[in-house]
Amino acid sequence: MAEVLVVVDHVDGAVRKPTLELLALARRLGEPVAVFLGSGVESAASVLGEHGAVRVLAVDAPEFGEFSVVPKVDAVQAAVAAVSPAAVLVS
Repeated sequence: MAEVLVVVDHVDGAVRKPTLELLALARRLGEPVAVFLGSGVESAASVLGEHGAVRVLAVDAPEFGEFSVVPKVDAVQAAVAAVSPAAVLVS
């Protein structure tokens, strides 16, 4: 079954509702793989798993706390290269 990347929307590790909805949609398309950018993955991993993520790719860097989009795009691009997903879902 194809993997589907879901970019996690969170505030300090607290996963936001749109991400949970995207994980439900991703389960229809394939195997959801959560992409968590920033700090707080320890508290978010169990919630992501409960909502269908088969694995969590986590990247933490100080740049993610800033409003710059480029580091996030680079991290998502690296996740796409590593997983070769059927789709990438972003809220």
